[in-house]
Amino acid sequence: MKRFLFFALFLFFSSLMQSHANNDLQVSLLTVMPRSKAVYTVYGHTALRLYDPSRAVDAVLNWGTFDTDKPNFIYHFLLGETDYFLSATSIQHFMRVYEADNATVVEQVINIPDSLKTSLLQMMETNFQPENIEYRYNIFFDNCTTRPRDMIEKICGGTLIYPKPDESVTIRKLVHGCTEQYPWMEFGIDLAIGSGADSLISRRTEMFLPERLMNLIGQSPVKTPDGTEYPAVLSEKTVLQSTGAGNAKDVFPVAKPVAVNSFVFLIYLTLTLIANDKRKSTRLPFAGLFLVAGLCGCIVAGLVFLSAHPCTSPNWNIVWLHPLHLIGFAGFLRKKLYPLFRWYHAVNFVLLSVFLLGWYWIPQELNAASIPLIGSLWLVSGYQYCFFLKRKNVKTKK
Repeated sequence: MKRFLFFALFLFFSSLMQSHANNDLQVSLLTVMPRSKAVYTVYGHTALRLYDPSRAVDAVLNWGTFDTDKPNFIYHFLLGETDYFLSATSIQHFMRVYEADNATVVEQVINIPDSLKTSLLQMMETNFQPENIEYRYNIFFDNCTTRPRDMIEKICGGTLIYPKPDESVTIRKLVHGCTEQYPWMEFGIDLAIGSGADSLISRRTEMFLPERLMNLIGQSPVKTPDGTEYPAVLSEKTVLQSTGAGNAKDVFPVAKPVAVNSFVFLIYLTLTLIANDKRKSTRLPFAGLFLVAGLCGCIVAGLVFLSAHPCTSPNWNIVWLHPLHLIGFAGFLRKKLYPLFRWYHAVNFVLLSVFLLGWYWIPQELNAASIPLIGSLWLVSGYQYCFFLKRKNVKTKK
């Protein structure tokens, strides 16, 4: 199928290149606005439209194509080893797909000098060569939105003058702007990305998000080598309008992360008090807490130490959510591990105490919904260490 695609696209661009005049060629930036169909649709999407009525050409170029049937797709995506590829489709098919998704699509016609339209086609023909069609996807710096931006920068006829940077904008804040209606998604992302997402960024870097690219390209003039300026966008219109129906804001509109995690803390507080006052065994629920924390910690550690994704390292969440919690889990099940188990809880209790006390001084924006979970681990580790001290004192007296 890919070989057929390469051949068809080669013929398509060859036919366009055969004509010397490309004055009728129109290039548009298509922005699909965010919607709630899937995890990746809340950020929106970007594509380029090539329209040439004199040759009956109306194609959409898409850098966001990926193959979920590849072996271990999710595993490779987490490690930042996912390859996306450039594809093309007709404008009719593109519009049918997003009309069925109830999406809003905005078209901006880019102001490209006629003298550079042949250069544009040459670049696109090069991009569609088999050796160039795939690229290593980078979620913030090389994705399906930054690729069209790079193309526009090359063929606009000058230098795009972006607005002055906002001194309060970071990658995390931009992501939060897309996920604020999806708190569980936001909570998971805040666990996955580290302090690099909290650095101030340039206007150009903001354009990893489709809507930011759309807004900023519309505000950016092109400055030519002779010093003249002209707008980068000739016209803008909404070519497809969402009805707004069926866009649920969140899967769990009541049970937010803070509420659920606080409830978990109350459960473990109750279990700790019961274990302390009535000497009842709470080994299994305590073991379950550290098992879940250890498994989640393996994911965080993988992102920190193995992933090629940007902004996943350093990540201060690994201080409280790490694979070593599996030691705590094993200690509840094997008495032979009690000496190691005791020291593990002592260190964990001190580490979590320092982490919570220094919360506002940590150089990373941490999600407040994490505090009840950290508190649960802190509480159980503190109880377990005190339990071992009491048992040691009893043995000493005997």
